[in-house]
Amino acid sequence: MTFADRIREVRGLALETPLAAPLTRPDLPPHIPMLFHGSALAAPVPASAVAIPLYRFFNRYADCRFGTRESVAQTFKIDPAADILLSGVAQDKEVEGWWRLERRGRLKAVANFRRLGVSMITVPNFSLMVDRPRWDDLHAMRRIAICYHEIVSEGQPAALHVNGRTECDFARWTEYIVAHPEVTHIAYEFTTCGKTPNRMMQHAAWLIELAQNVGRRLGLVLRGGLPVVRLLADYYDIIFIDTSPFEKAQHREVAWVDNEGQRRWMKRMTTADEKLDALLADNIRVSRHWFDTLLPKFKLAA
Repeated sequence: MTFADRIREVRGLALETPLAAPLTRPDLPPHIPMLFHGSALAAPVPASAVAIPLYRFFNRYADCRFGTRESVAQTFKIDPAADILLSGVAQDKEVEGWWRLERRGRLKAVANFRRLGVSMITVPNFSLMVDRPRWDDLHAMRRIAICYHEIVSEGQPAALHVNGRTECDFARWTEYIVAHPEVTHIAYEFTTCGKTPNRMMQHAAWLIELAQNVGRRLGLVLRGGLPVVRLLADYYDIIFIDTSPFEKAQHREVAWVDNEGQRRWMKRMTTADEKLDALLADNIRVSRHWFDTLLPKFKLAA
């Protein structure tokens, strides 16, 4: 695809989109375990809210893979009444799958999410690459803004993924959020941008500056970034999507907290046919209490 084609595809590189009607802010807990499937589980996961990959919910025709809320509960072994957060963070192949649905397909998928009572979606994190021309970053950010507007305009609460690589990127997102009061939550993932401590701190500093300049307190849905959670929690209402309880349970590891308050993992071997309910429940319980200790007891005023 040529440069001109890419520009026509997103109708320019500005972030601006029409305003959308404000939506009720979802009331989600600060720690949400991520579930990838329901294998080796017999009973519903003991969590009032769970995160599930967005890309498990639709196919290439934008058809929903689940007919009812009960079928979702059966597939992922969750309480039918649990809040569901669909996480748009994934590998590029899956993320690009959302864009390939085109507008008509994306709106069809969102309608199905609303039918199933999804509480929130984090907008797909279209990648910003260091080895691409700068306009490629602007194109990706423009797609994020378009997708966010499409989702919330259909009445589905969502978190705007403020993907950025530079101070200018975060300044542009700040301007967008200030102009769009419908933005109640943003999303960020540190699993790729924060591979070094210095880079993680730089991105955290940009997020803090954004919070200070927006003029209202936002929710922040995080993937990764545990070393900066306490810092960011002074400026945002944190929702942390934790993949570890599930992934560690699959590897027969159970969580515990050491004398220094660090979460650790140890092997807990199971029999060949033993279900993982108890192990996963322990991981969620320990991780939830441990995460609570990372948050400040008193939040700063907005």
